[in-house]
Formats: sequence, structure tokens, C-alpha cells
Amino acid sequence: MTAPRLHALPAALEKLLPRHDRGLAFGIAALDQLLPLGLPRGHLSALDAPLGSGGTALMLSLAEHTLRAEESVAFVDAARSLAPQSAAHLSELGQFWVVRPRGTQSAWWCADILLRTGAFGLVIVDQCPALARRIGVRLQRLAKDRNCVVLVRPADKTARITMARETTAQGAMQYSPSIRLSVHPSASGFVPALPGGHAWPGMRTIRVTIDKGGAPRAAEVSLGVSLPHRLRPHWAVRDRRAGHRTTRRSAKHR
Repeated sequence: MTAPRLHALPAALEKLLPRHDRGLAFGIAALDQLLPLGLPRGHLSALDAPLGSGGTALMLSLAEHTLRAEESVAFVDAARSLAPQSAAHLSELGQFWVVRPRGTQSAWWCADILLRTGAFGLVIVDQCPALARRIGVRLQRLAKDRNCVVLVRPADKTARITMARETTAQGAMQYSPSIRLSVHPSASGFVPALPGGHAWPGMRTIRVTIDKGGAPRAAEVSLGVSLPHRLRPHWAVRDRRAGHRTTRRSAKHR
């Protein structure tokens, strides 16, 4: 008598894994269907999405879903351009840290320190500079040791994470992204904002392409969240409080 075959979808198998071995989901149905196991732990994942394309909304949705799963999240805002009010609600869900380094190159040092703590299930590095080979190998090793998901969004195409290998004492190690997500705003007709910073009244749709090493897969993703607001993209954001403006104006006329 032959044993019955076991047929199970990846989503069903994922539920059998221990909690600390499961990947992280975005909490967006169309995107999670293409990634039934979520973003893998112990690896670097890349998000290629220019500002205004909907990439920030995807990252905040991933952070929210991770916090609701009772895991901590660290968000390294390398360009210091994320408006605090866009992510303030996440602090009510759990341990959500926003780190704003003084310079974009310091973003990798911040990510290194955050990973070494082992306190975070997700570390996001947003608007980051080009990733040097030795830094990528170190971050990959730390992510694997701490069983953490690292999501990186480069500042521009020149900083895109590419395939690379590093020969270490333990042998050759690759730090290329295990999953690459690309947002295509031109194909989806995504409009970044309304005048006055108001959210769109209905769902907005963007096209996301997922590359896991095989044939790329695409999905139309609906965003029903308020569009995040961005500040002036500079490491030193001006203090716009009235008292400081008066002080600078008074000093100028002296």
C-alpha cells in the first residue's frame, strides 16, 4: 500500500515553520501572494523604487506588519527626508526606531550597529549610498548570525546593489540581494501626492516586479494607505520653528 502524497502550498508549509524562521510579509495581499514565504531572514533584499513611486509606502507597510507580529523594526533614514508624521503611528505598535545619520555614508555604520544588537527582526536602510564590497559581506554575515531581514533601497541607480563575491577566511561569500523588488511608477500611472499633502481618497495601484534569480514576476499592488510625506532630501533638515527663524533673521541684520 502506497503512502498518500502530501500536497501543500508554500503558504501552508510556512505556517509549520518556527516563528523565528519565517520570513516577513508586507501585509499586502497581491505582493504576499508572489512572496508566500516573505522576505527571507539572514539575507539582504533590495527595493529599487525612486521617490514618489510608492516604495516608501511599501517599506512602511512591511514595518507595520512586522510590528504587529511583535518584532522590532529599525529604519535608517540615510537622506533624512522621511517626515516624522508619516511613520509616527508605527511607534504605537511596538519597538520602532528611526535612525537619521549625519551623513549618508554613516548609514552603513548605523545598520552595522543595529544588526549587532540582535534586537531587531527587520532593519531598513532607505536612500542609501553605494554599498562597498567589504561592507556588504559584513552586513550579510551579521544578518545571517542575527536571523534578521535587511531591506535596502538605494538612493539612485548608481548605488544599486549588484552581484558580488568576497573571499574571506571562511571562503567565498556572496552579498547580492536574495530578492529584488522593482517599482515601476510610469507603467502604473502612480501619482505621488495631492496639493497640501492630503492622501488620495481611493486605492492607488503600482506595478511591482520581483526577481528571485529566475524569471521575474510582476503584480499590480493596491495601496490603501496615506502616501508618506518627504522632507527636503538633505542630511541637515532646517529647523522651521518660529523662534529659530527669528533668531537667524535677527543675527543676519546685526
